[in-house]
Amino acid sequence: MGRKKIKVIEKTRRSNGSGSIYQQKNGLWTGKIWLTNPETGEKVRKTVYGHSEAEISDKLVKLSGSMTPLNGIFAHKTFGDMFEEWLLVFKKNQVTPRTFESNMRCYNLHIKPYVANMDISEVTTPVIQQVINEVFVKGRGTNTARKTKFLFNQFFEYAIDCGLVENNPTIRIKIKTRDTHNFDMENAYKAIPEDVRMKFVTALNQHEFLKPFCMTMMFAGLRTGEALALRWENIDFENKTITIKNSITQVPTFDKKGKVISRKTVIGQTKTNCSVREVPIPDILVEVLKDWRKCQWVRKELTGIDLLAPNAVVFANSDGSVRTYSGTRRIFDRFAKKNGFLGKIHFHTLRHTYSTMLFEANENPKVIQALLGHKSVKTTLTVYNSVDKSYYKQATDKLNDLFNSDKMKEYQELQNKKDIPALKREIEEQDEDEDDPEIELLERLLAEKKARKKNKDFEM
Repeated sequence: MGRKKIKVIEKTRRSNGSGSIYQQKNGLWTGKIWLTNPETGEKVRKTVYGHSEAEISDKLVKLSGSMTPLNGIFAHKTFGDMFEEWLLVFKKNQVTPRTFESNMRCYNLHIKPYVANMDISEVTTPVIQQVINEVFVKGRGTNTARKTKFLFNQFFEYAIDCGLVENNPTIRIKIKTRDTHNFDMENAYKAIPEDVRMKFVTALNQHEFLKPFCMTMMFAGLRTGEALALRWENIDFENKTITIKNSITQVPTFDKKGKVISRKTVIGQTKTNCSVREVPIPDILVEVLKDWRKCQWVRKELTGIDLLAPNAVVFANSDGSVRTYSGTRRIFDRFAKKNGFLGKIHFHTLRHTYSTMLFEANENPKVIQALLGHKSVKTTLTVYNSVDKSYYKQATDKLNDLFNSDKMKEYQELQNKKDIPALKREIEEQDEDEDDPEIELLERLLAEKKARKKNKDFEM
């Protein structure tokens, strides 16, 4: 007799928290369940084996009695409760404070209002797609939509590990590849216009602090945070260079629910690794920084605070502390309003102006990329190469200069007067080479006459 064929029962889904039971090809039964140790909080996945489904079910019940099923932690909790716990317990310790703040903001604005009160089983692919679509309805861009999808995806990967769900519904979510914007040429110009630059630099003479600070961004291309984090040891007056190594950043502090309760400005790393660079500076900036160093020396003598130590911040407050971005911006806004620049020039305009002046000097784009600390030359060419309508007129003027009516007329006259004597000699030489038609006719008639006479003599 042949061996009895064992019927294998396919794995079926069970209720949350009860684990999974299925039969292997060899006939044995297997059960798996996620558990957590109540003393250590460690989560583990247990596997048991037996000869029947009832035996496996009994073993899983005994295991869940000694340890709490992981699903039990989330029993009777809404999707919003689970999502917030994941953010506060797991996500918060994996990212920087500013990134966590951004994650909480994304959740509160784009996820919580739509699915917070749902059960996790109700948050399906169509539901998540509708949430993503609402991001665009509210006028937000693709970056916000991608961040929302990213958070959904990370949460569901975590939920799969915990045995809460079996599949990730975000896998098939679709997001358009790029934003569609109406290009406004009037507002596309980001650098200070050429005819306003001297007026702006002259107005800076009225302000002791803003003059060196703004000119450092305008003539060295520093970001605002990089300028505020600059130390005296980073300036080489002899070789006329500035080394950018740091930038200021704000570190938020959160309460138990993830809300920001305070912020602290500190010196941290630069925006990217490419932002660490050495920049040559022009003589005008060297002299301005030397004058600022004298001002700081006077404050040092008055207050006793060493504002000129190598590791001291160049543009520090009078007590040596780091200036905040918001406080510096308020100082600049008052200056801009007083001099008619408010709404026309802001901090980042100065960095754009630095880039544009280099483009106007026909500098190599790769060199400008390195000086600005950009990772890609595409950013340098498309974002920091500002042009206004005056450059369009200059380009047209160049064509007018090359092909104006006066020059075209002058060129035609030169062609008409081109070496007339030589042209005459060329015609005469050509005439000498050509045969006279009358001479050719006479020669042909004489030849025919001779031929007839020869034929006549031959007949006789």
